[in-house]
Amino acid sequence: MITVSTDGSCLRNPGGATGWAWINHDGTFDSGGAASGTNQIAELTALLEAVRAHPGAEPLMIESDSQYAIKCASEWLEGWRRKGWKTASGSPVKNLELVQSIDRAISDREGPVRFRWVRGHVGNTFNERADQLAGLAAQDWAAGRGDIEAVLGEASPVVAGATSRRPRAARAGTPATGSPVPDAAPAAAPVRAPEPAWSNGTLWD
Repeated sequence: MITVSTDGSCLRNPGGATGWAWINHDGTFDSGGAASGTNQIAELTALLEAVRAHPGAEPLMIESDSQYAIKCASEWLEGWRRKGWKTASGSPVKNLELVQSIDRAISDREGPVRFRWVRGHVGNTFNERADQLAGLAAQDWAAGRGDIEAVLGEASPVVAGATSRRPRAARAGTPATGSPVPDAAPAAAPVRAPEPAWSNGTLWD
């Protein structure tokens, strides 16, 4: 099973620069962002990019500290689709384009995708690294560096030894593989509920 941690960041919510990141537990990662957005958009984009970047038949586990992003991609998705992309109250689904892109990415992936919530900021190694990468990407976009390659210096302990990352706006379809993170430590045991069942390639909580 491929295990990937994701996170999103918004420097001023709403409307500030955003950053998203995923980091595979083998040490590879990718990140990017936008000049303006919300925390929820950043979290959903991180999840979408993680699915797109890991095609194939191998099961994919995505860990996130955003219950909103996980529920958008699992628990709420089937009902929204059935109701014509309306909520239970009849309101339009927020961030619909991203939600539908996640739906398509999961459906198009040969192997199944499942999601696991992890508590943020409790020392989970890869969750912390995804958080830092997303924050760095948001800072790049706030400083006008979001469309160029940025080199990580010694001030970034999250990926010590990595050569570069590629902050950029989210883009459609192309798998992305970031630079390897040497000697990545194993992730701390996540806080999670009992293992759920697989269903149509997605975890329905």
